Amino acid sequence: MAQYFFDLRSADFFSRDEEGVELPDAEAAHDMALGALVDAAREAVMEGSIDQRFAVEVRNGTGRVLEVAAVFSSKIFRQQ
Repeated sequence: MAQYFFDLRSADFFSRDEEGVELPDAEAAHDMALGALVDAAREAVMEGSIDQRFAVEVRNGTGRVLEVAAVFSSKIFRQQ
């Protein structure tokens, strides 16, 4: 088991994980990061944010391990 830290980044927000979570491997960290990314995007959409880039940066005791990122963009082309 290793300690993984999940930092959340968007265009105007950064949150550094100081506690971390013990997980068996990088694959488990990837799965957790993906879930955190979906949650962050969902919250931003509910708040009315558009055109956002989100990333969850995962690190362990020796440095960065992986990053999961997404872009949310919304456009209305025509009003009915």
